[in-house]
This record gives sequence, structure tokens and C-alpha cells, in this order.
Amino acid sequence: MSIKTIKYAGLLVFIITAYLNIGHIHSDEHFQLIEFAQYKLGFTDSSDLAWEFQEKMRPSFQVWVAYLIIKTLLFFQIDNPFIIAFILRLFSGILYWFVITKMNALLCKRFYQETPYCKLFYGITYFIWFVPFVSVHFSSENSAAIFLLLGLYFTIKDNLKLENLLLSGVFLAASVLVRYQMGISVIAFYLWLLIVAKVPIKKLILSAAAFLLIIAIGIAMDFAFYGDLVFTPFNYLKLNLIDGMASYFGTEPWYFYITQFILVGIPLLSIPILFFFIKGLIPLKNHLFTWVILPFILVHFFISHKEMRFLFPIVYPFLFLTFYGFYSYFKDRKRKKYEVVLGKIFIITNFLVLFGVWIMPSNEMIHNYKYIYSNIERGDNRIMTIEKDFYYKMAGLKSSFYIPPSAISDCVESIDQMEDYLLFHDIQKCFLIYNKYDFDGEIDGYSVQRTYSVYPDWLTQIEGIDWQNTLQTHSVFLVEKESNN
Repeated sequence: MSIKTIKYAGLLVFIITAYLNIGHIHSDEHFQLIEFAQYKLGFTDSSDLAWEFQEKMRPSFQVWVAYLIIKTLLFFQIDNPFIIAFILRLFSGILYWFVITKMNALLCKRFYQETPYCKLFYGITYFIWFVPFVSVHFSSENSAAIFLLLGLYFTIKDNLKLENLLLSGVFLAASVLVRYQMGISVIAFYLWLLIVAKVPIKKLILSAAAFLLIIAIGIAMDFAFYGDLVFTPFNYLKLNLIDGMASYFGTEPWYFYITQFILVGIPLLSIPILFFFIKGLIPLKNHLFTWVILPFILVHFFISHKEMRFLFPIVYPFLFLTFYGFYSYFKDRKRKKYEVVLGKIFIITNFLVLFGVWIMPSNEMIHNYKYIYSNIERGDNRIMTIEKDFYYKMAGLKSSFYIPPSAISDCVESIDQMEDYLLFHDIQKCFLIYNKYDFDGEIDGYSVQRTYSVYPDWLTQIEGIDWQNTLQTHSVFLVEKESNN
């Protein structure tokens, strides 16, 4: 298989993942980007936004990108939110693929030449399951990864030429403007230029000036977004580190990322990856990637509030160091039979997990929203919930983005109350979002039929499992008044 074939197979995997991976990894991806853009577009009120808006602590750079993309699509009368969300995912995935493809060509030329290791390196960067999963999300973590890689690419591309260092400053500033934590890697980057690469001070100053110019533009964009002259990085640091707001969302021990990566990353995959990562750090201790990601990882180890997504921006440098560890371990020795077998198990396991990423919903409720959006008239434009109002709410916040224009929402306390409500308001039919796979109640005078679930019918036909209580799910039901005839 040629490198060209591997590249375009990788692009196909990214496109498929973008199409199938509906929803977001974390609610911040939606509520601090898409809903903020909705506010600027005039589709939601500031009172419905996440608390970070009132505190003026989030950067607006990526919000403006979302605003421009959505505004353009609306101009061309593309207003279906699920098509818009897919285009945003596709945009992110293709851009990520393009950047790592450019970086792959550069690194292969320098480290692996035309050896089989070069092809294997390309394959790892495209097909290891968490790369397409992360890359297709329009999130601050993913955008930070793209801009970080662009900054690093221009630094190592042509022997530290001034024009490339200026571009590095620009792209590294963009990475900070989408995710402030990238400042850790930026400081390490300039220290590497000074200590390891021994770049002349004049070049460093000019690169830093380009960096600060983009940061200044970001401050101007925040002023346009919030309507006040604010310095959002200060607000962010004050609220999260000084006032301790980040810890309000949970704290974890320093070793959290290690244990989580082993468990979530699937031990058959994650344990050898960690082994070869450590193996790659030793010979590449002075490489730019090592300097950029190690401080980033270590600082996150000692920040109390931890989530795996916080490390997403450094996935590619991490994989490069991991693969170099693999390369340095095997390049001068013949692989033993058990190592070949383990390698095959690694590959098979990875593609099984990747297939699982494709078929498992990243956000079940958004799948329900998609079904209702396409079929809203079937339920007479009415959506009901019982006990808890799930009507276009996630993480306790209203999602204006996915609401059909004609939708009517109702929430009742119990099934009995729903029966009274339907009869009192003479409702002929409606959709019901119910917090179980099957509807286990009864509404006199009405039929209740499950019309959509993210889980297929054949799954619940498997005997020996109480699926009704095992599946933590919400299904969509059509409630329809029965004929008197």
C-alpha cells in the first residue's frame, strides 16, 4: 500500500467519523461555542447562556469562526442544525487531517525516509482510534491542536527561518486564543528556541511580537463579542485558579490521567502506547515536541480539576514520540513471534474500537433531537417529557440550536398527570421523550408507540438481560389518541 493510498484512506475515515459521530464529547463544545454563536446571530438570549458568558472569561475567537460559518450557511438557506453541525465537524476533521498530513511528510523525511516505518507512522496518525474521534469535533481542544501543530510545523520546516518563526508566533497565538492552557506549551516553545535551538534574540523578539499582535486582535474580538473591554485570560485564571471555580466541578489525584488513559484507551492498546512513549522520550529529550508537551502534561497533573479532553491538544506530538519509541526499539532487531502476534492483536483491537466509535452514539439525546427535528409534524409539533424537562436541555442549559422552529414543549410530573394534561388540552398526538427504552406505563385513551431509539430492536431481543433497566437511555414515543370507533 502506497503512502498516497494511506493518506486518502485516512481522509475517508475522518469523513466517516465526522458523519457518524453526532453530538459533542463535552457540553463545553456546544454551550461555549455554538450557543455563544447563536447569541451573536440573535437566536438566543444571553440569560440562557452558560455562566462563563456573564463572567466574560471565555475567548471569542472560535465563536466568531462558528458565527461566520453558520451565517454563511444560512445565507445559502442551509438552516438544518444537524447539517450545520456536520459541516462544522467535517471542517474540523479535514483541517486536522491536512495539518497532520503535512507534518507526517516532514517528519518521515527526517526520521524514517522511505522505509516501511514511514508508512506505519502515517497509519498510526490516521487510524489509531482516538485520532479520528477527537479530530472531527469543533471543540477548543481540537482547534488548539490544529494551531499548535501549524506553529510547530513552521518552526521545524526550514531551519528556523525568520518568516517561519513569525508564522509560528501567529499560529501559536491562535492556539492560545482558542484554549488558554496552550500558554504552557507556548512558554516551553520559546524556551526551546532560546536554550536548545539557540535562536538569535532578534528572531525571538520578532516571533514574540507576531504572537502578541494576534493576542491583541483576540482582545479586540472579545470586546466586539462581550461589548466591554475585557481581558478574558485574566478572568479565566482568576475564576478557575484563584477563586477555585474549576475545583467546583470535581477534583482528581495527580495520577488520574495515567489511570484514565490506561482504562479508557483500552489496556491492550494503551499499555504498549505508554511503554513506547516513555521509550521515545529518552532519545528525543531535546526534540521540540518533547519540550512542548511534557510541561503541558505535568502542569495538568497538578491542576485539581482533570478531564481527559484537556490533553487532546497534544495527541499528535504524543503519538510521534510514541512511534519513535517503537521505531528505536525494533529498528535494529528482528521481531519475535510473540511480538508479531501482539502487534496483530493491537491492530485488530484498534479497528474494533474504531468501529465501536462509529456505531455508538457520542450523545444520545442529540440523536433523539435529530429524529424529532426531521419528524416534528408527525407529533403535531408537540414534545412532552415526564418529571424532568429534557426539552432541548443538556447539562441544565437550554440548547436553542437544535429546537425546531414550530416546536411546543410541555413537562408534567407523572404519567397520570400526563393523561389529565392530554385530555384537558384535547391533544390528539405528541412526541414523548421517556427515560427508558420501553414505555412501562399506560395512558387511558391513548396509544404509545416507540418510534426511535439509538439502540436497535435486535439488541433487546437477546435473552437473559433485563434491557429495560440495564439501558440508561431515553427513547422517543409517539402518543396518539385512540379512535372511538
